[in-house]
Amino acid sequence: MKRLMAVSLSACLLVGILGGCSQGKSETTASATQAPENTTTTADTAAANTNDSEKAVTLRFSWWGGDERLAATLEVIKQFEELHPNIKIEPEYGSSDGYADKLATQLASGTAPDVIQIDPGLMPALVSNETNYFVDLNKTSFDFSNFDPTYYQLRINGFYDGSQLGIPTGISGGAVLVNQDLADKIGIDFTTQYTWDDVFDWAKKVREYDDSMYLICSNKDYIANILANNYAKQLSGKTFINEETKKINLTTEQWVEVYTFVDRLYKEGVVAPVTYTAAYSGDNMQSDPNWIAGKYVCCFTYMSTMETMAAANTSTNYTAGLFPLMKGSDVDAWNANCPQIISVNSKSANVDEAVMFVDYFFNNDNAMETLGCTRSVPPTAKARAICTKTNALSELLSSAADAAAGYKGMVDDKYFSAAEAKQILIDEVEAIGFGTVTPDAAAEETISLLENYISGIQ
Repeated sequence: MKRLMAVSLSACLLVGILGGCSQGKSETTASATQAPENTTTTADTAAANTNDSEKAVTLRFSWWGGDERLAATLEVIKQFEELHPNIKIEPEYGSSDGYADKLATQLASGTAPDVIQIDPGLMPALVSNETNYFVDLNKTSFDFSNFDPTYYQLRINGFYDGSQLGIPTGISGGAVLVNQDLADKIGIDFTTQYTWDDVFDWAKKVREYDDSMYLICSNKDYIANILANNYAKQLSGKTFINEETKKINLTTEQWVEVYTFVDRLYKEGVVAPVTYTAAYSGDNMQSDPNWIAGKYVCCFTYMSTMETMAAANTSTNYTAGLFPLMKGSDVDAWNANCPQIISVNSKSANVDEAVMFVDYFFNNDNAMETLGCTRSVPPTAKARAICTKTNALSELLSSAADAAAGYKGMVDDKYFSAAEAKQILIDEVEAIGFGTVTPDAAAEETISLLENYISGIQ
């Protein structure tokens, strides 16, 4: 079984999924950085020593990231060691390049570090009853009280079959950036839960208020990847492709409904015409002169880009809104996920001490302040509040994370996550916008293209 696991891991790990996950300044091997001294009182140290075992313990902690993340992590290690003098933590850090392959080899050979930073996209290939690589933190002393269970108990965040095999280091995902002043003038409220029907009603109000304005600033890429994507998952209750059978989950009728929804977005003036937005495709919506002029009520974007959008018009009061839901659906689809997971090696000779360190890493106020946003927006409301107070995190981004964490989400399946599959949806959205295909024709073409794509998957 181990040999089979190693083969599957090699195939999975070579895709380079770790490249975009660091929030540090550089993904190259980070040089050692002297972190500022921590102020730990003698009383704190004495209290910690009373509870510690007297045995000397050495833990290994591996992660990737840039210089900023390195300095913060080393400082947190120092803080913990001062509170627990019998525990020494050996840092193993560097570039994301080769990290996944090395980790797979270490886990298979039983030589992996005690505490491990893992890309969440890698986790499914590492989790099995046969290998049992990671500690179920539900069965340990780790304190989950600062965490929202609707967020950390997601598969993408380390939750597998009732076991919490890792802790999310941060939160990322979609965001609704709202021009609050304009929303107030027109009478639109993004702070209470609303539906897709409300979206179309609000769009009509916007056009009646000023026919040069639109409810949503978007382009073909964001309509496909955010609006249509989540609408489709709420409609079907499933991802686009079944990972086990490699069959398309959506029926022809459901695809027609998805593209009818897209057609309505354009025809009812929810979004600007594709002939206009084509000049601002991809991640270039902040360059749209009408966005800069404040002629959109909101933008469905990502946490990683919302501040760039906000910076394009500094005279506007921006807030973070909620996401729309579909009436009658029990799937909210909107997805908040993490850039990395921290796990404890079940083969560690010092699991209890490793859990103690992970608990300090995530739950200690001093550690939260030190780590800041070096691993993305912090995963708990408490840590976000601390980072907002120290100006390490903007109130806008913090509130966006709070909003996103309230949805259970549905992560794209591994096949539809590929750029080739996503491009199929983007192209059809554009064609509908230009009026060159009907929703029925777009549905048939999508199914044909996806089946052809799936047939090429080994």
